[in-house]
Amino acid sequence: MHKKLLFLVTEDWYFISHRLPLAIALKKSGYEVSVACKDTGKLEEIKSYGFKCFSLNINRGYTSLFEIIKNVKEIKNVLKLANISIIHAVSIQSIILAFCTTIFNKKIKIVAAVTGLGSLFLAKGIKSKVIRFIIKIFLIINFQKQNINVIVQNKDDQKFINRNLYCAIDKIIIIRGSGIDIKYYTVQKEPSYPPVIITFIGRIIKDKGIEFLIKSFKLAYKNNNNIKLVLVGSLDNDNVSSIDKAYLNSMIIGHNIEYLGEKKDIRIIWKKSHIAVLPSKREGLPKSLLEAAASGRAIISTDVPGCREIAINDINAKLVNYGDILQLSKAILYLAGNHKVRKSYGLKSRELVESDMSENVVIKKTLSFYKKLN
Repeated sequence: MHKKLLFLVTEDWYFISHRLPLAIALKKSGYEVSVACKDTGKLEEIKSYGFKCFSLNINRGYTSLFEIIKNVKEIKNVLKLANISIIHAVSIQSIILAFCTTIFNKKIKIVAAVTGLGSLFLAKGIKSKVIRFIIKIFLIINFQKQNINVIVQNKDDQKFINRNLYCAIDKIIIIRGSGIDIKYYTVQKEPSYPPVIITFIGRIIKDKGIEFLIKSFKLAYKNNNNIKLVLVGSLDNDNVSSIDKAYLNSMIIGHNIEYLGEKKDIRIIWKKSHIAVLPSKREGLPKSLLEAAASGRAIISTDVPGCREIAINDINAKLVNYGDILQLSKAILYLAGNHKVRKSYGLKSRELVESDMSENVVIKKTLSFYKKLN
């Protein structure tokens, strides 16, 4: 039977960055693929691949009940227009909207792709706790339905959803990230030094550990001024843990720290870097570390879900506790001062992505998963 599939994501740029190769593979396999998301200016690019596209007036984050109802109505119209049989909902917000939209519809299959538990599950405060409780109950109820299957990117999220959201373990499959093109990202020879360049790539938000990283680097720099910190990524003003440009500039001014903003070809960044760093609170499976590992770079990251899937302590990485400034600064100094260790870690990084994190492996596993949907 000809399957009509809808990718439901919050924004167009995220689809291009994380799901485009999978969508192309599904189309080649006979699926009619549609995409519904917020148009930030890249929806026409998605259309150019032959996908039906639908613009949603959706804002990231957990907004008012009115906003949710409005988004549900929009998605229902999409389902009618495209006659969808499968929804591939990416991220907790999209999953919740998919569940709300199909609450009385058991015919549409839902693939709930959990890319991490998001800022809400990390945030503190009474309001966040109340919203988290409501969402948890809603997810528990929906995860019992027969037409719902779950994709996670790491074992920690699999355990959490199974034990805390009571989803049957046989409905949860681990597919390690969105995959990395190991032909596009090749091993790069380490550049000359000093300085040893430590590079962060990702959204410039608090949950990625930016403040923690900058404080740790400043401490390390006092002991070794032959190091430099480079920050690459967007200022995500819509995120609940956003950092504005003025605050970022105030943190980095007068130190050997450079903010480059967004960059299109990340390969150039890793070619000029010695060490990848991601001191995040929690991840699904961070694409920036996959790209760094494929490029043959040693890693420093936090010992948290998602990160420890690709950053293995004393194998290809140094893992530190989130928020431990002294520990992170020591890790920076250790790798900055050990070329042989960096080289060894870089080779192991490449081996890891070539195992089951390459784009081809991820796509094959996802296509196999789709064939088994009831």
